[in-house]
Amino acid sequence: MEIFYLRKHNGPRLLIANVVLNRRISLLCLIFIACIFFLSACSGSCDCEEAGSALPLVKISASDGKEMVLVPAGEFIMGTDKIDKENTHRKIGAVKPLYLDQHPIRKINLKAFYIDKYEVTNEEYKKFLDASGYDELPGHWENGMYAEGKEKYPVTHVTWREALTYALWAQKTLPTEAQWEKAARGTDGLNFPWGDNYEKGKSNIDTDGARALKKVGSYPKDVSPYKVYDLAGNVMEWTMDWYLPYPSNTYKNPRFGEVLKVLRGNAFQKAGHYFLDAYRYSFSRTEADPNDYFENVGFRCALPVVSPK
Repeated sequence: MEIFYLRKHNGPRLLIANVVLNRRISLLCLIFIACIFFLSACSGSCDCEEAGSALPLVKISASDGKEMVLVPAGEFIMGTDKIDKENTHRKIGAVKPLYLDQHPIRKINLKAFYIDKYEVTNEEYKKFLDASGYDELPGHWENGMYAEGKEKYPVTHVTWREALTYALWAQKTLPTEAQWEKAARGTDGLNFPWGDNYEKGKSNIDTDGARALKKVGSYPKDVSPYKVYDLAGNVMEWTMDWYLPYPSNTYKNPRFGEVLKVLRGNAFQKAGHYFLDAYRYSFSRTEADPNDYFENVGFRCALPVVSPK
C-alpha cells in the first residue's frame, strides 16, 4: 500500500476474525434500515430547491446535531493540469507520479448540498454507537471509549464502511470527491481552502503542523469560501467514490478500479513523502483500502438538497 505514512493500528480487530461474518450481516442490515430512513427523510423533510425560495446557509442536522453549511448549486473548477517535470516521485521512492491521477482540469456543475462544518468527532461517533447498537469500535478505543479529553477530536481508526454506516444513521451520506473538492476550493478552483498560495501555520499539515491530531477547529484559518473547516489538514477524509480515472484522463494506473476508495485532504504527519508540496493542494487524491483504518483518517458527512418532483 503506497500510503505508507499512515500507520495501520494492529489492535483488537485482528483478534475478532471469527465474528466478521456476523458483523457484516449486522452492517448490511443497519445500512438497509438507514437507507429507508434516509430516503424517507429526503422525501418529506429535506430542504428543497424551489423557485424563489432561499436555502439557509447553515442548518443543524436533526439526527446527529451537527452544524452543516450550504454549498450552492453551480459550476466549479475540479482537478489540475499540473505536471511534475522533475519526476519527484522517483527521488522519494514513490510509485505513483505526482498530479497525473488528478488530470484533467475541468468545470463540473453540481446540485446544491450541505456538508458538515467540521469532521465527525469522537463524542459524536460514541453517540451514534450508543443510539444504533452498532458494535464496530474505532481500533484505538479502549473498553468501548475514546481517551479522556479527546471528545472534540476527529474520530479516526474507522474504515470506510464504518464511516458510511454513521452517515446513513445520521440520514446523510459521505461526500463525493466533487462535493468535497467544491467545498474546499469554491467556484474559482483555489489551490487551498483559503486561497491560491500556501501559508505556513494555517493548517495542521506536514512540518508546519503539530505532527499530532488536534481538536476540530483548532486551525481557524483553515477555512474554505463556504466556511467549512479543517479541509486542508488534521485528518484525511473518506469520500464515497472509488479510485477511478477522471473523464478524459489518459494516465494508466493499475490501482484504478472499484477496489480502493478515495481520501481527500491532507493530515498531520510524523514522517513520509506526504510532506511534499504536491500533497497540500485541495485537488490532491489519495487512495486506500476501504477495509483499512488509520490514525490520521476521519470523515465528515454531506446531505444533498432534494428538489420536489
